Amino acid sequence: MWLLVGLCGYAVNSVVSILDKYVLDKAVGKPAVFTFLTCIPAALALLLVPWSGFLAMQTDYWVALLAGVAMVLGLWASYIGIQKSEISHIGPLIGATVPVFIFLWGRLFLGEYYQPVQIMAIIFLVCGSLFIAGEKSSAHQGFHSGIAWGILGGFLWSIFGASSKYLYVHNDFFSGFVWSQGIAGLVAMLLIFLPAVRRALKKSKNPAESVRGKKLTLVIVDKVLGVIGLTLVQYAVALGSATLVYALAGVQYAILVIAVALLSKFHSKLYRETYEKGELIQEVLAVIFIAGGLALLV
Repeated sequence: MWLLVGLCGYAVNSVVSILDKYVLDKAVGKPAVFTFLTCIPAALALLLVPWSGFLAMQTDYWVALLAGVAMVLGLWASYIGIQKSEISHIGPLIGATVPVFIFLWGRLFLGEYYQPVQIMAIIFLVCGSLFIAGEKSSAHQGFHSGIAWGILGGFLWSIFGASSKYLYVHNDFFSGFVWSQGIAGLVAMLLIFLPAVRRALKKSKNPAESVRGKKLTLVIVDKVLGVIGLTLVQYAVALGSATLVYALAGVQYAILVIAVALLSKFHSKLYRETYEKGELIQEVLAVIFIAGGLALLV
């Protein structure tokens, strides 16, 4: 069950990844603004608290706070990395970083243990993501600042993932999800003190600084899909191993690579990335590794 739910979530997230890059480049521009717009709707989860009940232990509220803070900061760092690179490279890097750290958190704090075939599947899926992440272009060659931000984003997302799993283990999924998302929304509200965020939310003589009209519609569509994808992935985490679920992100980026290639060839005005010959070989190998890892889990 967790495998099917996780795959559905990552399929949705592959679309969200492309929209995130497009919105960042064409509509929003500032990662802080996009983080605010992404997380503020999560505060609405607090309206569900009367139906979710209270968390089981006092320490769970601190874990929910940790999850909320890590989610907001993880999004911010990830968006900076995405803006400084290409989504078909930096996205998989983030996706590969998360399960590596969650594997450590799972052994240290969650008591997760894995069968040899599951460990092999994790290795295949993570290696597939890393193959895709390798970037050789005119803009970037080797290590650059986007990679550093991507790794930081993955580290922070792993904290969110492990904290969320802890909440789901000690509480029901609904309660843990409502509290972690609600707190993330409240933390994101602090971003309103940033001048760039305030300018984006009000009318401006400079249209590039204001998120309105078609820009706002595109952001809303992106964020609705993002909520669906996040909820599905988190439900999969509640049902299964956090490490295995986050390792499945490799499937998301395999879909992403194919979608970006098709858009670049047939709808380049909407979205375009250029590929070197070596990159195409990397990505074919990546898809093979990801397919192998998925086959081990089925």
